[in-house]
Amino acid sequence: MRPSLNRRLVLRLVAGIVLVWCVAGGWLAWRSLHEIDEIFDQMLVRTAASAFAVMPDTPARVGAVRLPDKKLVGSDATAQRPAIVLRDARGELLVESAELPVLLFDPGDAHFHSITHQGRRWRVFQRWDARHQYWIQVGAPLDERDELMRKLLAPALLALLALLVLVPPMVFAGLRSGLKPLRKLTRSLSAGTGPMTASLTDERVPVELAPFTEAIDRLVDRLKLSLEHERRFTADAAHELRHPLAALRLELDLAGCSDDAVARALHLQRAQDALDRMQRLVTQLLMLARVEKLTELDDAGPLRLASVAEAALRDASERAAARSIELSLDHDGNDFVLGSRGLLGILVQNLLDNALRHVPDHGQVNVRVGGHADRVTLEMDDDGAGFESTDAARLGERFHRPEGSVGEGSGLGLSIAQAIASLHHGRLAFGRSALGGARVSLSLPRIAGAAPHVPGYV
Repeated sequence: MRPSLNRRLVLRLVAGIVLVWCVAGGWLAWRSLHEIDEIFDQMLVRTAASAFAVMPDTPARVGAVRLPDKKLVGSDATAQRPAIVLRDARGELLVESAELPVLLFDPGDAHFHSITHQGRRWRVFQRWDARHQYWIQVGAPLDERDELMRKLLAPALLALLALLVLVPPMVFAGLRSGLKPLRKLTRSLSAGTGPMTASLTDERVPVELAPFTEAIDRLVDRLKLSLEHERRFTADAAHELRHPLAALRLELDLAGCSDDAVARALHLQRAQDALDRMQRLVTQLLMLARVEKLTELDDAGPLRLASVAEAALRDASERAAARSIELSLDHDGNDFVLGSRGLLGILVQNLLDNALRHVPDHGQVNVRVGGHADRVTLEMDDDGAGFESTDAARLGERFHRPEGSVGEGSGLGLSIAQAIASLHHGRLAFGRSALGGARVSLSLPRIAGAAPHVPGYV
């Protein structure tokens, strides 16, 4: 059974109420008993003082006077006057009570003590008078104060008990009513079958639920953007793959229908070119999907960005030499970054491929790597046609190829470069080169040469 928030809140609140009830009942009982004890003890003290007030200054030698057991007028069956035992300074009995046995002469300081006589417990107070001529003991049965205690506590405890019985249903009803907006929100979330367009957060949402609904709205917005992004990506990929597939099928059909060996070979070569283009496109799509899926760099480590650029230039040197394109690399040695050598190599290789595709024969591509402040920058300049101002804002979009693009590129190279740069907490910038062509700048966080790790990278 799934846990219930309403049940959990009710149980915790009821447990807290029971605890408070027990503490309140215990404190009330203790406080009442303390007050009643003080009242009864003060009564014994005042009775002793009253007895001293009516005694003569000199004790009379008339023998012990025994007080009868006499109920107080107008009292209930349990009430009776205090029992008194009075002695002179030598301990001779002057007054004794019929309710109590003859108490021991204990001429000590004034104090209270308890005794048991004929099954009843008594509270006894004893003291000397001011001139130490009379010594008195005053006793009262404890069942009287117990009865008073019951009469005082019973209504209070019954009220607390009624409160304990009535509060849990009220708490349950209150919580159920208070959680009604949450149930309404749940119904709103589960009611629609299509994509959610309306916001959950409005003026009717309680303050406590507003952060929750705002978080859901932000999540839905991100999901909508992601779904739209993926939908557009799928549509663009299908569109881009349709052309090489159509060309491949056409060339294969023409090769099958042709009787001329030379024409057949030409059609097969064109089919091979279409297949190679489709293979490059699928490879780039898989690379882009892999890079965009990553959230952390498992193989990140300190490396020199210049060494990555040097490897990319070395790999492209044969293609550049075939077209008499001059490649150059300049660096200042202050270019340590934290990243994946493989992914950064793909990034620089894509930038270099893009530059070589747009540079004319006998052109040049210059790469400069340098560090300043807390960033390392790789700048790649060429003397090609450059970017149009209207294209600079769209560079890096999937399948976007600037006006005047040459070659058979798919428009995914810069998208992959953008994704890899973002994964390394870097950024790409596009502008006009001093050579007259395009300039692409890659900026990454710089680290010290021996730093094994930098905060912000996982």
